[in-house]
Amino acid sequence: MQRTPDNTLTDAQGRFQLTATARSDSRITAWKEGYFIGGAPADAAPLIIHLRSLPSDDCADYAWVSSDPDATKPFNCGNCHEEIHREWSASGHARSVSNRHFVNLYEGSDWHGRGNAGWSLLAEHPDGSGVCASCHAPGLGFDDRAYYDLRKATGAARQGVHCDYCHKIANVEKVQFGLTHGRFALKLLRPEKGQLTFGPLDDVDRGEDGYAPIYRDSRYCASCHEGIVFGVAVYSTYSEWLESPAARQGKQCQTCHMTATGSLSNLAPDHGGLPRDPQSLGNHRFFAGSRLEMLQGCLKIAVRGEVNSNTTSVSVAITPADVGHRVPTGFVDRNLLLVVEAFSKNGDRLPPLGKTPLLPQLAGKELSGIPGIVYAKQTSDFDGRSPVPFWRARPEVRDTRLAPGIEAQTSYQFSGGADHLRVRLLYRRFWQEVAETKRWPDNETVVLDKALSLSPGKTLEWSK
Repeated sequence: MQRTPDNTLTDAQGRFQLTATARSDSRITAWKEGYFIGGAPADAAPLIIHLRSLPSDDCADYAWVSSDPDATKPFNCGNCHEEIHREWSASGHARSVSNRHFVNLYEGSDWHGRGNAGWSLLAEHPDGSGVCASCHAPGLGFDDRAYYDLRKATGAARQGVHCDYCHKIANVEKVQFGLTHGRFALKLLRPEKGQLTFGPLDDVDRGEDGYAPIYRDSRYCASCHEGIVFGVAVYSTYSEWLESPAARQGKQCQTCHMTATGSLSNLAPDHGGLPRDPQSLGNHRFFAGSRLEMLQGCLKIAVRGEVNSNTTSVSVAITPADVGHRVPTGFVDRNLLLVVEAFSKNGDRLPPLGKTPLLPQLAGKELSGIPGIVYAKQTSDFDGRSPVPFWRARPEVRDTRLAPGIEAQTSYQFSGGADHLRVRLLYRRFWQEVAETKRWPDNETVVLDKALSLSPGKTLEWSK
């Protein structure tokens, strides 16, 4: 029954029984692999649903449709799907070609567009730049001049991972994820004439709609979020999910990253869309709220502190909970810093003692040598230099990231009795040295910055 959870399977002759309460406008819809979704009024007598076959071949000459609203181009996705377009426009998918961080690393520029500013893929590996297109601009053809220089992308290709591309995916090929990147693992089905759209709803029977179970499966995301590039595991989110408690519980990438916002109840209001349960419609920003909210929501932190006459002892435990991958995940240079400082009544920073872990140079000049831990994949080149871009790195990567469901505890000692502590968790998209060279103003997100008072003879216990 359309727009309800009521469903059943037919027998070999296509006969079925469905126990449900029908409204006057109810429709019964049906789907079979290899066919468009079909439907008929629930009160039709006899009730017969005819299914049309999907095209047998993918049309490589298909012209991609733009995501942006345009009244002169009636097929543009944003014309009908306004709210979804707004969400997608704020996502990394919409900026996978134009994102300034990506462009700066790609061409060797800085935030202001000035050249010769640090790492540059095009300068060092111009022939290898096509590997970026397979995920960042999957709709580009091999003969497009932008395939090996994404700065030249135009039209729908400029929109990166756009609506029309994502909804032309009929299935995922049987490949080894990580070695087969992006578009090369995705089975497209583009029509020679008219339109064809796949999605996770199996009851949309407008005549051009297909249902594909893969849209509710993590394998849909895998080929762009698992990647060994130039021999280095640059992306490993999918394999992290495979090893996680979330995967064992049946949770998919979409469970968390396409959580319903509750504000969307019609995919195409005033354009033939049907009112639906808001909890059945996923978001297209791919963050539940924001990156910061997801980080704060998945990291459980506990701090314990004691002051003796001459020393201050602190332990910090961090546990990733309700998350299906390591933290941080994504691009190989993502890093999370735990910074632990103890201060006297005058505000002087107390020196660390003994085996207290100290932040390395990778943490940047401002934090290097301060007590704390780096949770990250740490790459180095064959001469031991670090950080280095993935295209210069050795295949071996030191991985100190937080694993889902596993507590990571560290201990710190300081000389003298502390009046208060400052505990910080800082998420950084890239290593600080790179961010400074590129003049990126938005590299750091403060996940936690907590001041905690201490008293001699009393044990501090704080958690969130």
